[in-house]
Amino acid sequence: MSNKLYRAILTLAVIATITLSLAPPATAQDGKANDTESEVTLFKNVKVFNGTENMLHEMDVLVVKNKIHKIAKDIPTSGTWEVDMKTGGAKQTKGPGGGLEAYTFNTFEQGKTVKKQVKVNVIDGGGRTLMPGLIDSHVHLNFYKDGTLIDLESSTWEEIGARAAAMAKEMLEMGFTTVRDMGGTHDGLKKVIDQGLLPGPRIYCAGGFISQTSGHGDFGLPAMRKGEANVERLEIARMVDGRNEVLQAGRRNFALGAHYLKVMVSGGVTSVKDPIYASQFSDDEVLAAVETAEDWGSYVAVHVFQDDDILRALNLGVKCIDHGLTISDESMKLLVEKDAFLSPNCTALAREALAHPMHQDPTFPPTVKFMWLFNNSSEFFNLCKKYKPKLVFNSDYVLLTGDPFRASMDFTKYNVADRFGNFWALQMLTKNGGELCELTGPENPYADGKLGVIEEGAYADILIVDGNPLEDITTIGANSQWFDAAPRSQDVPPIKLIMKDGKVYKNTLK
Repeated sequence: MSNKLYRAILTLAVIATITLSLAPPATAQDGKANDTESEVTLFKNVKVFNGTENMLHEMDVLVVKNKIHKIAKDIPTSGTWEVDMKTGGAKQTKGPGGGLEAYTFNTFEQGKTVKKQVKVNVIDGGGRTLMPGLIDSHVHLNFYKDGTLIDLESSTWEEIGARAAAMAKEMLEMGFTTVRDMGGTHDGLKKVIDQGLLPGPRIYCAGGFISQTSGHGDFGLPAMRKGEANVERLEIARMVDGRNEVLQAGRRNFALGAHYLKVMVSGGVTSVKDPIYASQFSDDEVLAAVETAEDWGSYVAVHVFQDDDILRALNLGVKCIDHGLTISDESMKLLVEKDAFLSPNCTALAREALAHPMHQDPTFPPTVKFMWLFNNSSEFFNLCKKYKPKLVFNSDYVLLTGDPFRASMDFTKYNVADRFGNFWALQMLTKNGGELCELTGPENPYADGKLGVIEEGAYADILIVDGNPLEDITTIGANSQWFDAAPRSQDVPPIKLIMKDGKVYKNTLK
């Protein structure tokens, strides 16, 4: 039996009852999580933003293992609580023989009721705001690299994987406890992070980009034929044409651990082989992806800018529109009627984006595409405010590392709040992102609890920030400066505490 299956059996076995006797408070350790931390954490003296309401609540929050167990006033620092605890599981037994013929087999242990005394880790928030961990619903972990898409042709998996791990750590340091990887990543890094071997957020993976030949995911050199590009060999992208190839690509993604599918149905800015206005994939091809995802109980998200393709995708059963900046009144109305999600990269429409270093040459092909998009998206924010769709936070930065990456992420937090107001922006970053994660259905790797909210039974993904983010968005690390922002370290000072899955990764509370 594999270690993974063995751990799964241990985790999913019989549920029993445990009585927790809270001992004297233990002091939180700064820095990173470790196995000696208390199983119980009690947050006192905090004001709670729960991700749902436009207000703060003065409540205590009790975390047991990796879940929020109780939210109430004046939770005592000593006493007992009865909680569900998973015990029992598999026991490995060695068979007869002492040499190569020896083997092992597994028997199941019956779950039982036990009593266990544990320490409680009392954390005093000093009157600060406790809120859900942030969720970025559009990242590309395997594109954390300086340069151009062409540079990926000389990249090895060793470098790409190391850079993805570095970006995962960056995201967690910025307060993102969950990310939705929108193409290029399977579940390898997710597994390593979930095992506690590397720091990083929870990851929802789309697998390889599903693109037609000469589509937005066709990153190979112009002379390369299908299958020759490095990104195809590494299964970061899949060039497919026709219904059967789309079916095969979707099924291959799910075989490698994808939780949903990402399909390119219109042109993009950074790609070089497709015009920005190009419509990509036939209806039958898009339907093939939708049918495949639905067979897995999951959904399809599409990269799309053109309004005609937004309308087409929604009518074909797509559940999430990523980007969609040229959306019309008709398409926005349909999106809301179908209860679909909208994941816009709002910084593409910021006036500050015109100062981007790559956009200073008006003849540069990506700049020509960008200006077309910028000039044809003037109604986007008005339509969002009119119809109030389910919006999620989307950063979508690729080929960017270090200080420029941090400055871009900080500005993106600021920009969504500037466009939509702090409360709506915070919902994009928390509750709405968590609801989009739930669309993965049976493929949801974190179906045991909610994400993006402070509720009893939700995962203990928690931030404590220095101030009230409903009034001041800089408390989550937002910055109104972009290209002229002062460089900062990986640490985000106003975020005082970061907990993910019940483990404290940062604590600078005094």
